[in-house]
Amino acid sequence: MFFEILVFIALGVVAGVVAGLLPGIHPNTIIVLMLGALPFLSAYPLHAIIAFIISMVVVNTIVNFIPSVFLGAPEDDTALGVLPGHRLLLEGKGLEAVYLSVVGGIGVVLLFVLTLPVLVKVLPYAYGIIKNYIHFILLAVVTVMIATEKGVQKFWGLVVFVLSGILGIVVLNSYLVQPDYVFFPLFSGLFGISTLLISLNDKTRLVAQIKNFGVVEKSVAIIGSIKGFFSGLIVGILPGMGSAQAGTLVQIITRKRDDKEYLVSLGGINTANALFALAALYTIGKTRSGAAAAVEKLVESFGFNELLLLTGVALLSAGMGAIVTLFLSKRCLFLIERLPYDKLSIAVIATLIVLTIIFAGLYGILILAVSTAIGLIAPLTKVKRSLLMGVLILPVVLWFFGLI
Repeated sequence: MFFEILVFIALGVVAGVVAGLLPGIHPNTIIVLMLGALPFLSAYPLHAIIAFIISMVVVNTIVNFIPSVFLGAPEDDTALGVLPGHRLLLEGKGLEAVYLSVVGGIGVVLLFVLTLPVLVKVLPYAYGIIKNYIHFILLAVVTVMIATEKGVQKFWGLVVFVLSGILGIVVLNSYLVQPDYVFFPLFSGLFGISTLLISLNDKTRLVAQIKNFGVVEKSVAIIGSIKGFFSGLIVGILPGMGSAQAGTLVQIITRKRDDKEYLVSLGGINTANALFALAALYTIGKTRSGAAAAVEKLVESFGFNELLLLTGVALLSAGMGAIVTLFLSKRCLFLIERLPYDKLSIAVIATLIVLTIIFAGLYGILILAVSTAIGLIAPLTKVKRSLLMGVLILPVVLWFFGLI
């Protein structure tokens, strides 16, 4: 069985890379296809199959920063990373932006492994304490976000949050687009196309890129990873919370505007989300991700041995994912530097539109158009673009209050 597990881990790494590089392809989509093919996989050990799932998800959380940084094509997990990542790219530090997210992912995996004995004891108590207060925490965070804007920008901050929130309520409660694909046009508009349009309007040109990853300060790596770790803890144990909301919490609670530390944190949050979902499945018996739900379906009794196995799989996969990401990021930069940035931006926008039609149909185009319009309000009025996360935060808050 050991050999089969290694083979499935390798296949998971490949699947994670594909899902990470191709906008619109989410690991959950591959998981659904795999579950449908279970009769054909019955000859293989179940532990090998769940190893495939976890390796794919972990690698995906690391690789998917490449299109977010270089192309401005985000998914919900990397949406907030587009902004500081794009800024570093325009400063010639695109490789460093990707490297920072990789550092966060690896840092969180190491922290998770080191603290696992404590986590299995603490998580049930932590879950019991804060599970009924998450909506109040989110409201407090949003209040701080808006209150820290200056003058009339407070009004525009509220407008951005409310409009994006209403968009989220309408879209996330619609049955016209499959749930796995609805986030693609939503976040491509709010954070992707809107950012690219601003760059085109400002006639932004891609400066010569530094060809090395740079040196990450120890304090940035350690503090960013710790923030990502604890934010991932929130995501992993609480319903309705995702990496994007946790990223907003990090950005506001710490009140430190440091793009590098923030990218480390966000890279860590995405990976932590996958890991803590497994810990939550074992400690509190709750599924907090599509991968965890699939594991629960495949394994009748998810015990400590399974948790240890998948933790080892995550550790190995994270290392492989980091190597692949650093390798591919240089290849992507090689191609991007040889294309005019304005034409590349137009090509990316066109690609996002085409992919939206493929995955979400004409209704997806409507979502893309509206989300792009709302996404433009924030930079044009100079308010925090993180307020656009109202698209998820407002529906979550109203759901906790029982209003939707």
